[in-house]
Amino acid sequence: MPKTRQGSCKCGHVTYHGVQAEALMFRCHCRDCQQLTGAGHADMVPLEAESFRIDDTCRTYEMTGGSGRPTYTRFCPVCGSQLTRQSDRMRHLVYVHAGSLNDPTCYAPTKSLFPDAAQPWDTAVIGTVPPRRAD
Repeated sequence: MPKTRQGSCKCGHVTYHGVQAEALMFRCHCRDCQQLTGAGHADMVPLEAESFRIDDTCRTYEMTGGSGRPTYTRFCPVCGSQLTRQSDRMRHLVYVHAGSLNDPTCYAPTKSLFPDAAQPWDTAVIGTVPPRRAD
């Protein structure tokens, strides 16, 4: 049975829903995700693009991703919360930030992407031993 996921921004101005895709939940440590989130990584949950609906009041930021193709970040124009990432390379999926889900307990990442780009202070790399602090 398909699992519908719902979420919103911090202020509740923008809401979304969609069916969870049969794809990997992951934690991304790439530099783009670090800069976009202001944190060491982004925790992402895949939803089927075909089923995905989001308030059209959200804003979209377009940039060139690591693949050289466009990627799109949607965010709330009121509170600034990031909600989704999508790329031209994988248009059939919309990745939502796990923390934006109404029930984020469904998030169960199995892999870190770009672990070599993780900051030394970000010890949340999946499947590795946390790096030692430099003394």
